[in-house]
Amino acid sequence: MRAGIAAVVLTLGLAVTLIACGGEPEVADSSSAPGAAPSVATVVTEIKGADGTSATAGGYTLGDVSLPPEAGTPGKVSFTITKDAGDQGHSPVTDYIEEQTKDLHLYVVRDDLEVFRHLHPTQDESGTWSGDLTLPAGGTYRVVVEFAARTPDDKGEQAMLGATAKVSGPTEVEVPGSDDGVVIAALEETPKPGVDQEIGLLVSDPAGNPVNLGTYLGVYAHVTAFSRETGEVIHLHPLGGPENQDDGTRLGIHVKPPKAGDYVFFAQVRVDGMIHTLRLPVTV
Repeated sequence: MRAGIAAVVLTLGLAVTLIACGGEPEVADSSSAPGAAPSVATVVTEIKGADGTSATAGGYTLGDVSLPPEAGTPGKVSFTITKDAGDQGHSPVTDYIEEQTKDLHLYVVRDDLEVFRHLHPTQDESGTWSGDLTLPAGGTYRVVVEFAARTPDDKGEQAMLGATAKVSGPTEVEVPGSDDGVVIAALEETPKPGVDQEIGLLVSDPAGNPVNLGTYLGVYAHVTAFSRETGEVIHLHPLGGPENQDDGTRLGIHVKPPKAGDYVFFAQVRVDGMIHTLRLPVTV
């Protein structure tokens, strides 16, 4: 049985994840409103090393990964998540704790970080996850899943697992930026490596004015970052609500980059009912 539960994460590893989306309509839902989560908290332990760079961690395995074979052609992404059951082999994981209104978040990212997709597939009775996907260009892609599996003691284990798959077709692609012509996003400061900190995400219209920032997946921004060097994923957490300033709308974000290096942050925000995905390269 799956339930929406406010998760208290005990960070025992170094997994870090950052991400974003844009240009798509988002239907308002009461479950996505801040504060709509149940008051019951479940202890969720982050699995050490489950940072999206490996298909296996903590006894969980991402397998049977499949992407549409040809760029520009509508197709399916599919995969399985299994748990080592000892002598009984591996069994499909079917019981999850919702995080930001979803059982599972899927990121399909080309290895040069120039193509990014954030999806929410569905799971069938056999345990296979699948969803519709069209990729704009060929290349090698990382398929990263983020989830919290419910354990027999009604706690949770959080993991990010990753695997690669190739898509044929031309590799040229129009790379999104921090300005999509409607919404502009910027970080107020550069985060420091290895330090828990709050940084400001500033969102504005092309004239630099504040925007009507709505919620997406229960928060005011969904931000994920990927390391260029290692592929490690960092998930940023919004702190509080938006504040309108003279130069735009500010949202506090908690972040802890694991080490110095080059990252790409993907910030997803909902402005006037539309989801915007904005890409922000950052050197930490």
